[in-house]
Amino acid sequence: MNDLSHAWLAARAAMPPSRLLPAWLATALETEFGPQSGTIAALWSARHPHVLREDGSTGVDARHEEYADIFELLLEHAPAGDIHSISIARWIALSCCGQDHLWEDLGLPERPALGALLARRFPALHARNVHNLRWKKFFYKQLCDRAEVKACRAPSCTVCSEYAGCFEGSA
Repeated sequence: MNDLSHAWLAARAAMPPSRLLPAWLATALETEFGPQSGTIAALWSARHPHVLREDGSTGVDARHEEYADIFELLLEHAPAGDIHSISIARWIALSCCGQDHLWEDLGLPERPALGALLARRFPALHARNVHNLRWKKFFYKQLCDRAEVKACRAPSCTVCSEYAGCFEGSA
């Protein structure tokens, strides 16, 4: 077990019971992660209190206009009619509005867990990340490529302590 996994376990132990999650998200997490779903839900809801409403529904603010674009990108790569993948896509798109690495904003224990999830649910999109970019950066790069924008970065990258590691020398 690496340091990140230990930190995740420590965070799990310290988390209060999760807020009321929307049924679609609770079901998706339980189906995808089984016994870890409660921990992931608690970490996710703690990181995104602005996204969870009192009634358990979700919303994003005007600052995150690209939520719909990321959701659409994921849906384009989801198996047709797979309700579970649609729920996972929505969860990922909502989490892209967070300020940290996407795997952290999802409440996952480490980055490889996100890669494995994307490989299972969105294999064609996963396969396109041939340079092993950080996932949030990769999604935004896909959107920028569509719009033919040359300089592209995820919205919270400039405030990240690992900015240089992600962007130095990248195309």
